[in-house]
Amino acid sequence: MFEFVVRVPDDTPRFQPVFLAGDGPLLGNWSADRVRMDNWDDGTRYLRLDLPRGTRGRFLVTLGRWRTAEADGRGREAVPHEFEVGGDGYAEVRVAEWGRRSLHYHHEFDSRFVPLTRTVSVWLPPGYDLDPRRRFPVLYMHDGQNLFDPETAFAGNPWWADEVAERVIRQGRAEPAIIVGVGNTSDRLREYGPRRCDRDRNVDLSRDYGRFLVEEVKPFVDLCYRTLPGPEHTGVAGSSMGGLISLHLCKWFPGVFGRCAALSPSVWWDDEYFIQTLDVWPHWTKTCRVWLDMGTREGASDAGMAAALNRTRRLATHLDRAGADFRYEEVEGGAHNEAAWGLRFDRVLSYLFPPDR
Repeated sequence: MFEFVVRVPDDTPRFQPVFLAGDGPLLGNWSADRVRMDNWDDGTRYLRLDLPRGTRGRFLVTLGRWRTAEADGRGREAVPHEFEVGGDGYAEVRVAEWGRRSLHYHHEFDSRFVPLTRTVSVWLPPGYDLDPRRRFPVLYMHDGQNLFDPETAFAGNPWWADEVAERVIRQGRAEPAIIVGVGNTSDRLREYGPRRCDRDRNVDLSRDYGRFLVEEVKPFVDLCYRTLPGPEHTGVAGSSMGGLISLHLCKWFPGVFGRCAALSPSVWWDDEYFIQTLDVWPHWTKTCRVWLDMGTREGASDAGMAAALNRTRRLATHLDRAGADFRYEEVEGGAHNEAAWGLRFDRVLSYLFPPDR
């Protein structure tokens, strides 16, 4: 048996659950809350695992979420611990502190294009703190208040986007990428819902919202964080109306966004305006990598669920005929909510930002 021994900070509550997350299934495949440690009387945590001789790996210690994982004592990412099994032995580590500052909030973000301020949240991936010379791709996401925090998410149920991304990146299934959550406002439908030229364009803020992202948010992020700014490293993503505006933004700004994720997109909007005009300017599909999906339980009735699937299938057919680099998934049992989108966010990241791309 191989033993892991963890000395925790003095201010850690005695019965606070502590977890190991690391390489391989016995260490949870980098899930922050899967492998719980036991307590010694002095508060030290320990875990015994039957690991084959010669097993080598890495691990970190968490309190059940990556946001509360061990840090280096200065709020930054800790270097993963390494171990090698050489018969009965142990690995002993000491946690300097809990919680690295991976999420940065920029409140009251103002704009000259759209009237209302909002919060812009920036999540920094594993490796950002450890290599100050490295630059990272960026994924801009709409409805940003629903991504990370139960306190701000709709019905208290976020995507847990930071937890999913950290796990997938540490597993080696996706390239480390910065995630920027752009919060919505009471103008959400006006900002996310483009309209035809002859229909209420005076209430349509979608193009102004696009300029807000491209001319204000992105330059701010590129200035303040170590990004790879080119379109091949820049994605935009969202769900429902956020998925719809993501598709439009890639069509309007092909020199800015080269990756797109449209989860459960509201392509019904304005009599299927996006589907009907996709062939008018199809060139963006040649340079953009697109994730498209729809759950099989998205709708208030059987007819509504069937209609949602039918529309998305037709959009996938259009993308296929245009020769787009895309993936389409129908998610069995998938509903129209944040929990469902968060459950497949790992596959979205792996597709948009594959580790070998």
